[in-house]
Amino acid sequence: MKRILLILLSLIMLILYIFTIPAFALDRQSKIISGGAREATEEQMAGVEEKVHTAQRPRSIYIYESEHLGFSVTISGIGQDEIIAEETDTCVNFCHAPSREKYGGEVGSIEVVSPRSDFFSRHYDDMAYQIIAMGENQVFLWRNRGGGAYTGGEFLDSFRRVSVAFSMENLRKGLVPAQPDAWPTLQTTRHLAYLPVNDKFARPDAPLTRGDLAQMLYVLLDAGNKSDSHQSLFSDMAGKDCARAVAYLASYGILTGYADGTFRPEAPVSRAAFAVLLHRCQFVAPVGRYGEEFEFADVPAGHWAEKYIYSARILGWMHGSSDGLFRPEQEITYAEAVTAINRMLGRDESVTEPLSVSNPFSDLAESHWAYMNVLEAAGELKDHLSLPGTQETSVPENTSAYYFNSATDGWAVSKVQLFHTTDGGKNWDKVGTPFTFTVSGLFFFSDQEGVLLGKNEETSCILLKTSDGGETWNDLLADPATQADYLPVAQFPTEKSLMESIVSAELRPASEIAAYLTIRYCPYESIHMYDFEATRQAVITAGK
Repeated sequence: MKRILLILLSLIMLILYIFTIPAFALDRQSKIISGGAREATEEQMAGVEEKVHTAQRPRSIYIYESEHLGFSVTISGIGQDEIIAEETDTCVNFCHAPSREKYGGEVGSIEVVSPRSDFFSRHYDDMAYQIIAMGENQVFLWRNRGGGAYTGGEFLDSFRRVSVAFSMENLRKGLVPAQPDAWPTLQTTRHLAYLPVNDKFARPDAPLTRGDLAQMLYVLLDAGNKSDSHQSLFSDMAGKDCARAVAYLASYGILTGYADGTFRPEAPVSRAAFAVLLHRCQFVAPVGRYGEEFEFADVPAGHWAEKYIYSARILGWMHGSSDGLFRPEQEITYAEAVTAINRMLGRDESVTEPLSVSNPFSDLAESHWAYMNVLEAAGELKDHLSLPGTQETSVPENTSAYYFNSATDGWAVSKVQLFHTTDGGKNWDKVGTPFTFTVSGLFFFSDQEGVLLGKNEETSCILLKTSDGGETWNDLLADPATQADYLPVAQFPTEKSLMESIVSAELRPASEIAAYLTIRYCPYESIHMYDFEATRQAVITAGK
């Protein structure tokens, strides 16, 4: 009997021991505090408690709060004792505690720009900075030190783990402004009308005014605070149609006025100023030049918009003239402006066939060089313009891409197998061998010649071409010259870095003999990371 009692007592003590250790660990974790940091709330520690009961150890959470700078940030995966935070009037520097004394241990800093309209005037639109969040009158930025690890030896692995924890993804999840506000982003929706028109006049060759540009950008920006009231900063905006747009954009510093306190909405916009604003409306830094550098004869070194002009050229938004000039001070026209914006958004309709297009403008001739882009900006174009390849018809089950070049003749890809029909989709015959990747786009110039777009785990852009109706396919991107026609090759040092940068690709009809290839990619930078996706749009035609 005594033996049984001893066994029961031992079991009870063991159970108490097992449940006491996690409770002690959780209590200890909830009380870790550093300078400027605060205790975790019950909600924040919920994840820690769950971790304790599942893995029998606490989950580390770093929390920093600054009442003066107006934010708090919570980072999972690191403990309070691993970070030293040093706060100044405008920023908080975060250092890896173990390597601080010997190596510096700098991880990065959260810098606060106030008022937020100073973001551009104080030149924070630089690759060294990335926007974390927006406040009502603040911009919260992360500055990554770059240039390698500020540590060494026995601290290297620990430093890397801490640096990874301060990723942009974690910072954007974990930083909470005391007075949060929206961060506007550009809408890329095709056919969204943004061109201000006057009755039946599109004014394609007239100089673009500052007021109309404000309205164009205001329509294109997507944010939840556009209906809010924003204080007008300029003395000449009362009663103007563009007043709301100007006040909104000025609150972010995208648009600015003149020294006398006016905005001058009727004043024209220069090509140089427009190149700058294409970047500002996306809160992005200008793209650098790599390899052989092209020079505009009339954009001297040190020109106030030099970096933005060359960036707009590199990204394909704006071009110079055949005489090697950019003409930075020349007034930009409405036609030039909407063409550049459409290129930037992946909405360039330069070679789109004008089938069943409604043109309500008496001053826009079909022969105008920007005819389709003006109509696109005005919202007059519709999807695919009833091209044969996009008509509704019967396609095989699980079709990922299809194209009809007549009412009866068409192709479709289902479960990586190409099929062909000659009776409008009633019967489908297999063509060639199955593909080893996912097919997302298909276009045929004739019954023999066509192109195909696909992707796999290694790349988001596989571009093939057939000359025998789909029986065999050749890699269009294998030829360097052809690759340069369709992809932003000149922006990257290697083919590997180029292909890894591609986020997505789209193939859509432009006419019966041409298709658009639209690539979304992250521009290359050797030290810092561009925090936006650029668009490159190319035209594929028969015989190329």
